Amino acid sequence: MVTFFLRLVLLLSFYLLPAVVFAARLIGFGDVANNLMEPVSVVSQFVSTGAIIIGMCCLFGSFLRYLQYRINPLAAPISSVLILLVIGIVLVLLPWTYKLTQSGVPYHLFNE
Repeated sequence: MVTFFLRLVLLLSFYLLPAVVFAARLIGFGDVANNLMEPVSVVSQFVSTGAIIIGMCCLFGSFLRYLQYRINPLAAPISSVLILLVIGIVLVLLPWTYKLTQSGVPYHLFNE
């Protein structure tokens, strides 16, 4: 039981000690916001890239479903083809909404 608490204290100290050290350099909320912009941009790039990849997979799946629909319309209904097509188009166009709205965190392809 004692070793568990000792391990827990060591683990928490390794996670919290760097936060205390870096927090000593911050002056206000503006510095906190500036320091959070880099991780937010990384997450934004990850989500945008994931949306493009998943959207392309949905479009490809829609094409395969359409080929199945052409062979046997009862096995693969046209609604599944249309739903996959719409989801794929929305996911592929999602990263480009930043360019249209001029707000949010920019996707890394659009940095000028």
